[in-house]
Amino acid sequence: MKARALVIGLLLACGCPKKDEPPEFDPTDRLLQKMKEEQERLARAPPRRLEEPDPLAEIVARPSKPENLGIPAGVAADLGPVSLSLVEVQQSQTVGSGKVSLATTERFLKVTLEATTKKPIDLDLSGATLALGEQTVGIARDAQRAARGSQLVTSVETGGPHKLVLYFEAPDEMIGKGLKIILTTPESRVELPLQ
Repeated sequence: MKARALVIGLLLACGCPKKDEPPEFDPTDRLLQKMKEEQERLARAPPRRLEEPDPLAEIVARPSKPENLGIPAGVAADLGPVSLSLVEVQQSQTVGSGKVSLATTERFLKVTLEATTKKPIDLDLSGATLALGEQTVGIARDAQRAARGSQLVTSVETGGPHKLVLYFEAPDEMIGKGLKIILTTPESRVELPLQ
């Protein structure tokens, strides 16, 4: 009985900590000081601006399907011994085949022509350009490879029509009335209206 009374007395003498009192921290604690400094720094810092979305990232995230542009009817011309006729013009912001694709904030233009000849010839298409007024663009060689366009030096054989596919990258303002493709050989030059 005396032991029980002694334990109760000790408990009363020592006192029990109150449950709602926060534990004491040493104000010289280095970690606590660093945490307070960081909290003050964050309170003073200007609010973070949201980064502007990258338009190219948006295009890659949602690839576009090619869109056919209306072309003039019956566009044809002779480039030396090769007869050319315009088949189709498409625009898109992404091109490619298989695992490789390219995207642009401008426009890829795919120009499809049919070529026929009475004698076999190697046709150099590397100098092909699109023109609208004073603005010109050459072949987009990366797009030409990625989308598996025609070889830039291609053999045109006799017989049925030979399909030629050329890719260009052009700003939006070039796509409109008056747009044309210019093709040349050492002996001749043709301009075919695309719009």
